[in-house]
Amino acid sequence: MTMSLPLRGVRVLDLSRILAGPWCTMLLADAGAHVIKVERTGTGDDTRSWGPPFLRINETQPPISTYFLAVNRRKRSIAVNIKQKEGLDICRRLATEWADVFVENFKRGTTERLGLDHESLSKENPGLIYCSISGFGSKGPFADRPGYDVVISGMYGLMSITGDEDGDPAKVGVASTDILTGTLAQSGILSALYQRERTGLGMKVDVSLMETQLSGLVNIASNVLNGPDGTPEPKRWGSAHESIVPYQAFKCKPRGNKVEYLMVGAGNDLQFQKLCGVLGIEDLPHDPLFRTNYDRVLNRSNLIQILEKIFSTKFRDEWVSLLDGKGVPRGPLRSVKEAFECEQVAAMGMIEEMQHPVVGQIRLPRSPISFTSVSTEGIQQDGNDPPGMDRLFKDHDTAPPMHGQHTEDVLSQVLGLELEIIEDLEKNGIVQCWRND
Repeated sequence: MTMSLPLRGVRVLDLSRILAGPWCTMLLADAGAHVIKVERTGTGDDTRSWGPPFLRINETQPPISTYFLAVNRRKRSIAVNIKQKEGLDICRRLATEWADVFVENFKRGTTERLGLDHESLSKENPGLIYCSISGFGSKGPFADRPGYDVVISGMYGLMSITGDEDGDPAKVGVASTDILTGTLAQSGILSALYQRERTGLGMKVDVSLMETQLSGLVNIASNVLNGPDGTPEPKRWGSAHESIVPYQAFKCKPRGNKVEYLMVGAGNDLQFQKLCGVLGIEDLPHDPLFRTNYDRVLNRSNLIQILEKIFSTKFRDEWVSLLDGKGVPRGPLRSVKEAFECEQVAAMGMIEEMQHPVVGQIRLPRSPISFTSVSTEGIQQDGNDPPGMDRLFKDHDTAPPMHGQHTEDVLSQVLGLELEIIEDLEKNGIVQCWRND
């Protein structure tokens, strides 16, 4: 019998959009939660229009944004106009009668105005876990500002330490602050669900991009906050590390017109000794300039010049083979396409295939979290589905939904509305239903 996922039956109402919130709720859905994604009528989630690239099959269906596909698998989409009372009532009913978890990332004051704030909803649903994701937090002079990942990473230090040493500040290649914020939001929700098991009561979970960004600076933040007087201001190091040497990319012998790099990370003195043994410079670790990591950091420039000269004499793959099994962390610097073609990615099954209702088969990175049951003997394994949800969430492995794909199903199966009422709501612009025609 197939093992039930740990969050099977946990009901999540997702009113978030763009990246941090949808990433959070997708992680919950990957773990088995039943997620209903509420989108505005007309355009839906902002990321539905973000591209290129887009996937288009025919002129009768809108183009499919690959960005949207990245963070919305295993969800059910309903399109509701919450600016209208009838639409707002639908969201309130889902939040108070159905949901275990409510996730939103509206600007401050919006949920209070709509009556979708924590205080209002928890009066009718005291067990509700309410997660609010914001740019700058719930108080302070910036609380009313909207926050995008690139703005937050610029304002709170990340861009100042990202990029070439002598170049301009750079953004990280993906919205890492959004992704980390969504991951921490998921962690907060899981903590609150565990607390509810003991108390029966829900709680509010607050997480912001600003707080996430500052905490995510980790050792760099500690250097600034705790370093003695005279500690240099953190700066950009390219692929190198501020506190560990050698720990960076090295240019290898070019293969035709293609420049290739090898990433090397000698995180301790023993690894540095092993690296030097492979490079044929066994005596170098005994040089007082390079004996310890502290010495190597102080004499970084001299050491890197020596290593760069050696690495330039062989092709990248030659160095990979020579260092194989020698106890030195190393790897070829790959493009994203090359990364997904790696044999280890295939061995771990990191690419999952899903059947999209319009474009057919799509491929996405699967959740990096795997669950294994110690023993299933004598244990009920089919999960605890809430009443009325068997049909809507029977298939767990569903592709990212079309805009409003499940509006009719949710309104009828969850809220018990008759078809005639749903048709009237659609006719009056309160809801939007997707049809594959």
